Amino acid sequence: MSSRFFRIDCLDQEISLRTTPDEMKRIVGLRENPNFLKGLAEYGRLIPEYFANKILLNKVVTEVWRFEMLVFSLYLYDTKNPEDPRSGLTMTNLQKLCAEQGIASPGRVMAIIGIMRLGGYLKLEKSVSDKRVVQLKPSDTFIKIVEGWNSRLFQIIDAVLPEERLFEHHQMHPRFGWVMRRLGAEGMIKGWRLLTPFPEVNHFVQSDGGWMLLLNCVSNSLEIGEHKRILPYSLDLKAFGKSFGVSRSHLRRLLESAYSESLLDVPPRNGTTILLSEKLVASFLACMASELSYYLAQARAAKAELGLQ
Repeated sequence: MSSRFFRIDCLDQEISLRTTPDEMKRIVGLRENPNFLKGLAEYGRLIPEYFANKILLNKVVTEVWRFEMLVFSLYLYDTKNPEDPRSGLTMTNLQKLCAEQGIASPGRVMAIIGIMRLGGYLKLEKSVSDKRVVQLKPSDTFIKIVEGWNSRLFQIIDAVLPEERLFEHHQMHPRFGWVMRRLGAEGMIKGWRLLTPFPEVNHFVQSDGGWMLLLNCVSNSLEIGEHKRILPYSLDLKAFGKSFGVSRSHLRRLLESAYSESLLDVPPRNGTTILLSEKLVASFLACMASELSYYLAQARAAKAELGLQ
């Protein structure tokens, strides 16, 4: 099994047909920044490190519809109308919003909320003005986790665009993360979805542990230099799965299905011969550029809203 040379823009024509011209312009603009692959290195270092060995957190966050549910939960909590006791983060409001957005059924919402309560991430509160209404409130522990994740995201963006100083703003202003998250959720409600133009990436992210698996493989397989190459990679699936709360057999099936979809160039053989396809790596990097540029836009808007320089 040998490495192969790689063109970062090899899938651009196809991706441009899947998204809007403005979105494609944002993707290419960030991806062509000389520091972009430094951002990949930070992404590969900071994010798996943060989620590793946090089994319950992985069950709540690291799968696409669960992550979107988390975004909307924090949005509902932060935008509660003090004059309306039925507004804010309630089971009914979250179920309604998730149904409208097509991300989860009422039963799925109830199940994840149950896990979050069990883990101490959400607490129940009776409304002061209407005792019949039960509000859900993120715990201090969970807010700390979310802010920690955002902090790492800002460090990744700053690795690409150090002049933005997002990590510094986040550290100094307590509302910065909240405003950024609110604006991001509003964009999602209006229709923005990260994974729609990237089915290659979604193949992994729609499964438990898939996001961490793909990020790990790309960040460890892509050789960065004058000529970019995709290198063969070997991964201990048992140890990796233990870190992120999934079984070796689950990860093996995910890699085998990726090979059947031509996302891997050779059979993975239980993780010992992982060779990512050019189109998978190109899709992942474009998806990463889309994600980071979206958060960057919301962070810039948050800076403007808060009067930060």
